[in-house]
Amino acid sequence: MTSLSSIPSNYANAVTPYVPLGRQPVGQESSDLKTSSFKALEQPAASAYSENRRAPDDNPADQQQFIADADARQALDTQRKDQAQVAEKERLVKDQAKIAELAARDREVRAHEQAHAAVGGQFAGSPTYEFTRGPNGVNYAVSGEVSISAGAVAGDPEATIAKAQQIRAAATAPADPSAQDRLVAAAADKMEANARAELSLKRSSEIEGQERKLEETSKLQKAEEAQKAEKEEQTRKEELEKLAKEEQRQALKLEEERAAQSRAERIESFNQLNHKTFDINRHLVEIGVVAGGSSKGALLNRQA
Repeated sequence: MTSLSSIPSNYANAVTPYVPLGRQPVGQESSDLKTSSFKALEQPAASAYSENRRAPDDNPADQQQFIADADARQALDTQRKDQAQVAEKERLVKDQAKIAELAARDREVRAHEQAHAAVGGQFAGSPTYEFTRGPNGVNYAVSGEVSISAGAVAGDPEATIAKAQQIRAAATAPADPSAQDRLVAAAADKMEANARAELSLKRSSEIEGQERKLEETSKLQKAEEAQKAEKEEQTRKEELEKLAKEEQRQALKLEEERAAQSRAERIESFNQLNHKTFDINRHLVEIGVVAGGSSKGALLNRQA
């Protein structure tokens, strides 16, 4: 083998670097080889050194030092690669733990808010969430809320009581109500208590109104009954007066009839008496007791 020291200096840049068998020099590879995904072929430092020994009379100590340095560099590279792999594995483990934690929190938050919305019904809005992005690029819900209509129903304490009970049930629907949920439940309890007081007052007022109405109705009924009794008494009096007048009229009529009958009887009796007197006088005339020259009725006139 020709020594490198024997090559002229003007040929130094023309020396072809070491190229493994079957490979083109760097910069002269084919386009397919340049775009290949296979790892470039590496030649061990010790092997390359042994194949490129300068001369048989080189210093063996330098060769050994060179091999030792190459082995140290290779060991250091391997150590760094191992450390990088360990760090990557630790990062992946931490990322997986973080993703699992975020996924569990997402399920917990969604279940919590959906429980509020399901029980709240018409008084609850749709759940809204706050998200954080995980190591995998996915957004996970970490908190949320459901709006609740907590106002009382104006003029209807019974409806307000029912609403307060539903709001309290919605606030305590999750398995682990938050402090805010407990505050909402406490506000619902207060609203229910106020509504019950209002309902009690309303019912007392209604009872008093009913009692006044009954009293007024009773008074009105009594007045109507008294007026009716008075009318009945007046009607009875009028009927009695009418009956008395009718009886009086009947009595007068009867009396008149009796008087008329009495007059008729007297007239009849007088007529009968006249007939008898006439018959007697005629008989006396006929028997000669009395002169016949007297005019008719003369005896009667004298007697009268």
